Amino acid sequence: MRWPSTTSNLQQEVKVTSAHMIAAFIGAALSLTIVFLTRRDHISPLVAARWFALALLVLFVGFFPGIVDLVGEYLGIGYPPIIPVLLALGAAMVKILLMDIERQRLNTKIDRLVQRMAILEQAVEENKLVKINFSDPAKRKDAQ
Repeated sequence: MRWPSTTSNLQQEVKVTSAHMIAAFIGAALSLTIVFLTRRDHISPLVAARWFALALLVLFVGFFPGIVDLVGEYLGIGYPPIIPVLLALGAAMVKILLMDIERQRLNTKIDRLVQRMAILEQAVEENKLVKINFSDPAKRKDAQ
């Protein structure tokens, strides 16, 4: 199958298939889920805004599938339906990278907190020994 070479061919009639309806349904369901999770304070508004933008993009592509063909033709891509797949893979890779960076930051913070806690525990133990040694002569090592 050869893709149209002019935009006039694309503007004729866009046949809405079940795949387009499924994409539109997924976008609508994702949008409603994000609104629900935001109202319940399960996700922050900033994160919800990013997810909501993604849901609107899926909804838009679901209702207007010819946009992908136009973008593919403009960019010279031979098989335009691969564009959303490549964009999704790129976005997933960026998200995974950001998650790894955040996980490393939290691990470093936990390690520092553990070290700090160990230092404080040691100081507390030393303080107890000092109090015991000076407050009660019977517990002193030199008194035995």
